Amino acid sequence: MTDGTRGTGIPDRSPWSVDLLADLHAGVLDPRESAQLWAQVNTDPQARAIIDALDSVKDGLEQLRDAPAPPMPAQFAARLDAALDTEARRAFGGQQAGAPVIDLAEARRKRSRRMAWGVGALTAAAAAVAVTVTVLPGAKQTTDGVAAPVPSASEGTNAEPPLAVKSEDIGSVAGQLGGKKEYGPLKDQAGLDKCIVARGLDPAKAQTIGVRPVTLDGKPGVMAMLTTGEATKFRILVVEGNCTELFNGTIGR
Repeated sequence: MTDGTRGTGIPDRSPWSVDLLADLHAGVLDPRESAQLWAQVNTDPQARAIIDALDSVKDGLEQLRDAPAPPMPAQFAARLDAALDTEARRAFGGQQAGAPVIDLAEARRKRSRRMAWGVGALTAAAAAVAVTVTVLPGAKQTTDGVAAPVPSASEGTNAEPPLAVKSEDIGSVAGQLGGKKEYGPLKDQAGLDKCIVARGLDPAKAQTIGVRPVTLDGKPGVMAMLTTGEATKFRILVVEGNCTELFNGTIGR
């Protein structure tokens, strides 16, 4: 750009450089030079038109900044999904990559269910440790020779209502059985032992960690958490009052 100089010593910027006007508009020039240039621009229609255009561009960019992001074009989304699928297959040694998550709420429910199974198993393990410590031979008694009261079958009026459980959520509620001794229609441990024997188990090995009435998928019954001989695995047995089996499975590892 070639700039002339007027007799007054003020640079003559005609014709105006768009770059110079952009710098002036952005406020990056020296304050003294900027003041001189603004005096010239405001009296020059062509320069003023360029400044007005820059103002319009600035306003448009500000509106674009505040506007919601447009959706990704379908063809680019498809290419991105394909690239991610390829990377997943490569990372997992050719195993089939998981399908895209369509329902975020469903994905969260599945994750919560997996966590609930883990929490249930850990709670059950803690309860099993407590039971083991209680029955260890030679354990120090704190009742001064007076036998501790044995919980009754229903604990009187303090018995909780049956716990509503679904088959797929048994692992998440297993931890709520620890320490419970509410036998419901089975009346007592002897009644539960009969059902345990009916299932081919040995009550001496399948010790009761907790038991309480439930409704499993709408059917009334009694849920018991039993030891299996493995520190981190527990058996969940649900039976009706006549020992008809509603559920029999293990949780933990």
